[in-house]
Amino acid sequence: MKKLMTALLAGVMTVAMTVTAFAAEDPAALLDRVAQKSNELDSMDCDMGIHAVLVLPDPETKQDLSINLDMLMKMKMDQIKSGNLRYKADMAMEFLGQSEYATIFYKDGYYYMDADGEKIKYPMDLNSMIASVEQTTAATELSSSLMKSLAVREEGENRILSYVADPAKMNAYVNDALDSLMGTMDVKMTIREVKGEYVINKDDYYTSMNMNMSMDITMYGETVRVIMLIEGTINNPGQPVTVDLPSTDGYTDINTYYQSLYGGSGSGSGYGPASEIW
Repeated sequence: MKKLMTALLAGVMTVAMTVTAFAAEDPAALLDRVAQKSNELDSMDCDMGIHAVLVLPDPETKQDLSINLDMLMKMKMDQIKSGNLRYKADMAMEFLGQSEYATIFYKDGYYYMDADGEKIKYPMDLNSMIASVEQTTAATELSSSLMKSLAVREEGENRILSYVADPAKMNAYVNDALDSLMGTMDVKMTIREVKGEYVINKDDYYTSMNMNMSMDITMYGETVRVIMLIEGTINNPGQPVTVDLPSTDGYTDINTYYQSLYGGSGSGSGYGPASEIW
């Protein structure tokens, strides 16, 4: 069950990141400009909320069991393009009646996580971290062919982009991202529906979004249906962002951390970064 929850959480975060970028792109001239400007941003300040319902079979009653998962995240990132990335995210999650809080940040080749006072760090190459962060800020790698339909309407000075994705075409894209995140874990995601809206301001920046999604996540033969609402806000897009990073004192390298827990090396588990951290 713990491995399944790890896959679910990683899957939710992967989809949130990858589809956030995907939904910003559009074949029309307006959205081409939006994608270009988003790709050029060197900093970003954004808030994201996720409400998910997990539907899985109850082995005792043989009926479906529904579990709620709620997550809030505040992310700040700077120098995304200029090569000295500063990144920090504060997260709060409520799951199975328990609340958890975490702060994650990147500094000097390490990805740091403080989860309710338990501090671990994971080595990560700068280029890999920048590539991961750029999934939330750029749409240049994504094609409008992933979309089933698009429509734009005006509301005051803003334009609203409504979109419906093609589930079959989205599956390959999201599973590629999941494979890189989860390593050799046997995880597969099947997207059933993705639709939502983006708000684009008069300066051709997208400022907020909402997304409705349903998907199945299968891990080691167990399948969970996930129904999810994602809402996000980009604060003052195009403006400089100040990122204050916490002290790195007191963080334990993840291999040492797993040695202390299980007496092993912490390596060779076959899990990717997300599974190690979660």
